[in-house]
Amino acid sequence: MRTDPELRRPYAPGQHGPTRRAKLSDYALRLREKQKLRFHYGLSEKQLRRYVAKAFRAKGNPGLTLLSSLESRLDSVLFRMGYAPTIPAARQMARHGHIAVNGKRVDVPSYAVSQGDVVGPHANTKMKEQIAANRKDPNNLAIPSYLVEADVADHFRMATLPIREDIPVIVEEQKIVEFYSGK
Repeated sequence: MRTDPELRRPYAPGQHGPTRRAKLSDYALRLREKQKLRFHYGLSEKQLRRYVAKAFRAKGNPGLTLLSSLESRLDSVLFRMGYAPTIPAARQMARHGHIAVNGKRVDVPSYAVSQGDVVGPHANTKMKEQIAANRKDPNNLAIPSYLVEADVADHFRMATLPIREDIPVIVEEQKIVEFYSGK
C-alpha cells in the first residue's frame, strides 16, 4: 500500500508524533561526541579510556593531545597515507604484517608512530600492488601535512606530530574531555 506523497506527514505516526523531540541533555551531547570518536577510530571503550588518561597526564590541552595520539596510531597513519580505503582495512593490513616502521615489521595496529619514523610496505609483502592501487584511488583524502614522502618509493615519514588543523575528524574534543573529567 503506497501513500500519496502529498498525504505524508512530516512527523512520526501515533498520538505522540507531531510533538517536538526533547532537547538532549549535556550528558547525552558529550556521550555522542565520545561515541563518534570511538567509532571513527574503531576503539573499544577500554582503549579510549587509556588514551584519555594518557592525554590528561600530558602537558597541554588534553583534547588536542588525545586527537594527536589517535592520529599517530599506525592504522590511522596507514589510512591517511592512502594505503587502505578504511581504518579497519588499514588495521588488518598492519595486523597481517604487511607494514614496516623504520625498516622493521610491525604487526600492532595501535603502534604509536613517532616524529621522524618512516612507514611503508614491508620488503617481503605481496601487498605492494594493492597498496599502489589504493594510493591511486581518487576517493582518498588528501595526505596531511605531517606526513611527507620519504626517500624510498611508497614510504612516508612523520615530519611532525599531528595538529588539529590536519585532523579531519569532525568532533568537539572539549566535550569528550568534559565527559571523562566528570568520572
